[in-house]
Amino acid sequence: MNTVSAARALLAHYDFSAIKTLVDVGSGGGGLAITITKACPHIKATAIDLPKVVPIAEKIVEEQSAADRVKVIGADLLSGPLPGSYDVAVLRGFLQVFSSADARLVLKHIAAAVNSGGKIYIIGQILDDLHTSPLEAVGFNLTFINMFEAGESHTESEHRDWLSAAGFIEIKRENFLFPDGSGVMTGSKSITNH
Repeated sequence: MNTVSAARALLAHYDFSAIKTLVDVGSGGGGLAITITKACPHIKATAIDLPKVVPIAEKIVEEQSAADRVKVIGADLLSGPLPGSYDVAVLRGFLQVFSSADARLVLKHIAAAVNSGGKIYIIGQILDDLHTSPLEAVGFNLTFINMFEAGESHTESEHRDWLSAAGFIEIKRENFLFPDGSGVMTGSKSITNH
């Protein structure tokens, strides 16, 4: 349910009318890609997650009659670039499963597949630079670092650093929270001259 509400919140805050291709990175069952393409049928989406998740996501996409709009593929983004090229990349609850060094690498691999001038939306628990707010991110971080070997809520500065290193500009932390308390960071892929 959080995935669907996150997709709706994204559509309420941003204009997706000119977007043709979208990738939902760390898609799980593909709910975000399905919801966005139902609301914006002109968008073709790719839902990407680890290969072991693909059969589950494919089943959900099929059950939602979204197979003509949503393609599901498996990829390990620690191993190499994201397959394909996209106008928009959306990462929901994704970077926090990685260490800081791995998150930087994953964003580099994602950036390679974002078209020049394309956008990235990172939805997740984003800490301030003092690690003391927002409260949802602090609580999430305490839980996460006690349950998993790697991964945590990362700070706004870390996100800015990773995005900049990956070739994104106009990096912003938005001043609103999603329905589940998640924050959002955005950036645009720098325009390259051909």
